[in-house]
Amino acid sequence: MNISVIGAGPMGRATAHLFARAGETVQLADRCGDRAVRAAADAGAGAPGTVVARDVASALRAELITLAVGADDVLGFVGEHRSALAGKILIDTTNPVEAAGALPDRTPATSMTELIAEAAPQASVVKAFNTSCAATLFSGRLDGAHLDVFVAGDDYEAKIPVIELIDRAGLRGLDAGDLHNARVLEQMALLCIELIDRLGLGRNAGLKLLPDG
Repeated sequence: MNISVIGAGPMGRATAHLFARAGETVQLADRCGDRAVRAAADAGAGAPGTVVARDVASALRAELITLAVGADDVLGFVGEHRSALAGKILIDTTNPVEAAGALPDRTPATSMTELIAEAAPQASVVKAFNTSCAATLFSGRLDGAHLDVFVAGDDYEAKIPVIELIDRAGLRGLDAGDLHNARVLEQMALLCIELIDRLGLGRNAGLKLLPDG
């Protein structure tokens, strides 16, 4: 599968590294080309796959596109590139922290992911990677255990390759149900952020499901 990541920040590097750990060739793009080059080098280090820097237009040709831009910018980006995103699988990694006061139409009953799906109705949008800090996602481990990645979306066929990539990277992908559960995942992430701040844990934590026995 042709895979790209849009955004060269910590989450963009982490997701690109994860896909490269699964043995894939990943395109990493950013509006700042130099930033994409540096992030691609970091993301590809030590992985069996490859991460290559590309311009945004090239990265948008991929079949599976991860949106790792900030919550304040993601809806504008999706609207700007709506036609190019048609028929693609979009992974939304964002949490509505930065955008809390910037989206007057957003209510607690609507997730950022659902807004993205409305802005790109011809794409298959899934939520993933938002319940872990980028550094934790990059390492793929949480307290010595495989990291869990919760994947929510209405298109079951779109979730399958995402979960398979996560599993091949050595993490555990969990089907978290329909797209409306992105609301829950975002609330889980906000709670995790608050606990991190309260406990002074630093930006290296995540949420994991631990079965009894």
